Amino acid sequence: MALRPTKRTKTEPTSLATFGPDALLSIISFLQPNDALNLSSASPALDAAMDKSVWRYVLLEQCGVKPTLLKPRTQLRKMVVGHVEKKTCHHCGHFEVRGLYTIKVHSEHCGTKLCMTCMEMPVFKEIGHMEALRKYKLKHHELHTLPVRLVASAYYDDEGEPRMKKMYNLQVVLDLVAQVR
Repeated sequence: MALRPTKRTKTEPTSLATFGPDALLSIISFLQPNDALNLSSASPALDAAMDKSVWRYVLLEQCGVKPTLLKPRTQLRKMVVGHVEKKTCHHCGHFEVRGLYTIKVHSEHCGTKLCMTCMEMPVFKEIGHMEALRKYKLKHHELHTLPVRLVASAYYDDEGEPRMKKMYNLQVVLDLVAQVR
């Protein structure tokens, strides 16, 4: 017998009389925009208490939106949702005001949007064939067992064709180094 999903009953939002008018703004100032959205989803009372002034503060101070973009009929909460979707790191969930770096190389991480901290992780970095040989003292036959991505280099051979450079995922190379040693 399968259980049916139960719908959440809708209740009238209660007022947050215990909060002062600026208490919610002072709490929100310590949160990232995605945390502010999660807080508003926690209860109907909090959602009702987070009025336009709160979302306006989040957009202007935390999302870095220019005041000229906020028109009188702008749905501020939806605008915050859009900014959070665009500017949140897919790996760690950190909100970046300046935007994210999108991995454009054709690998398993292609299209992933990452903050600069996550970009420095070996899982998302690549290393060239010769650099891997020099830096980690590996042999050619050891590297040939790893998956490789070929990239056209800036140098051309005698026929005018670009030389292809082998690129490896740095985490896979580090795992190989740990396995060999």
